Amino acid sequence: MRYRTNRGLACSAFALMLSVAAHAQITSYRLGDGTGEDWEPAIVADGSYVYALWPHFLATSYKDSSGATCMGFSTKGGGKNNTTGSYMYFQSSSNGGSTWSNVIIPRCPVTGTVVDAQLALGANHRLYASYMDGNAQYTPIVVTYSDDHGVTWSAPVDATNGGKGDKDILLVDSHNNVMVAFENGGKQHISVSTNGGQTFTSQQVPIAPSGVALATGGALDTQGNAYFAWSGTNNTGKGPTTFYVIRSNNLFSTYTVTTVDEGAGEPVVSGAGWDYWGGSIQMGILPKTPPANDRVIVVYNAGPGANGVPERIYSKYSDTLGASWNIPYNSSSWPNGTQVSSAPQGVWHGFPSVSAASTGTSGTVRVIWMDNRATPGGNYTCTSSSAMGKCGVWNVYLSTSTDGAMTWSAATPMTVPTPLRDYQSSAGFDHPYGDYTETVSDGAGNFYGIWAEGESYVGSGDVYYSKF
Repeated sequence: MRYRTNRGLACSAFALMLSVAAHAQITSYRLGDGTGEDWEPAIVADGSYVYALWPHFLATSYKDSSGATCMGFSTKGGGKNNTTGSYMYFQSSSNGGSTWSNVIIPRCPVTGTVVDAQLALGANHRLYASYMDGNAQYTPIVVTYSDDHGVTWSAPVDATNGGKGDKDILLVDSHNNVMVAFENGGKQHISVSTNGGQTFTSQQVPIAPSGVALATGGALDTQGNAYFAWSGTNNTGKGPTTFYVIRSNNLFSTYTVTTVDEGAGEPVVSGAGWDYWGGSIQMGILPKTPPANDRVIVVYNAGPGANGVPERIYSKYSDTLGASWNIPYNSSSWPNGTQVSSAPQGVWHGFPSVSAASTGTSGTVRVIWMDNRATPGGNYTCTSSSAMGKCGVWNVYLSTSTDGAMTWSAATPMTVPTPLRDYQSSAGFDHPYGDYTETVSDGAGNFYGIWAEGESYVGSGDVYYSKF
């Protein structure tokens, strides 16, 4: 709420606060080999080691970690004429993100055109990756792993057993049990491996009663529970969007599903992919001391009101293993979560992610997202996702909670690294590049975020990360 006052001292102090807030930024850095066309990355931290993985949509001269030469590049790749439209790129840091290795390709595409990168940690510092492999809506979803900090990688294994899928989310527990959630033809599935990713068993899990529900988040708590979050919409992608969480403590032999919240249909923009601007939900875990349950925290972007309105960022939490939420779902009044962003009305928001750590009195929770509040003149509407400069000025913002996701700090923007790309200025960038951001914690108070910025939905763009 804003208050109007005639006291000059109060106005001056308020203006000074805004000025300081506007210039307080968090440093971000560009990853990759400098050639661009790097899209929607994944990140994970293991002590001082930090790992990043993403698809690269240009030709490459790199061999993969086994020494193999990958199939050639074509914009119409995906196995046609033994070509691919992308390669998975990987970088690692052994000193908390201060410096990074050269780019490598973990393993060559098997079918071609690899997307939807995921990373997870298993037992004994084993690093797992999953991604789609094929130039189609539904493809094999392969899993590979490394036992030497990403220097060499195992042969990819199809977690769908030939069933194919879309939008993989990867979890690996402390026994190297591997869980992969995905969607195919309006049906939701979870594949499980109990032998470290060598073989998988897949089952259908009914999440949404109709339409399409995509896995968009996942988390493991410290007490043996696995969670996947899903964003469900209709086949047109025009909403409304319903957010679900599934939980299991036995590798999804049995499970429960709850509804978290709902939002209006996405803003429809020419040039954007199906449901690109639609709602998405991600998860984090705030560990608690038993017998208390760990706190499950979700963040999501959702449209308040009619279909097509600009979306906002919301949060909720559960102390009952996802069985109930601090703000119960209300089918007649949604979205009803706690708003994380205080940007002006009309600002476009999207692509949130969250992580938590048991530091401080009540733990620390951090959320990043993208919004276009920096657009001059207040005309925030995105009119084209295929042309540069038609979606306003975007930035990545960070908000922190020190009371377990009950309240949130003012947003702090990430810097725009130099040298500037053609899609960047000191004020921000032209367009989000990819379907999501990711935020992780090393458990010791360090948080890492990763995202991609670009000219438009169709590129070009680059991957960026920050430590905060």
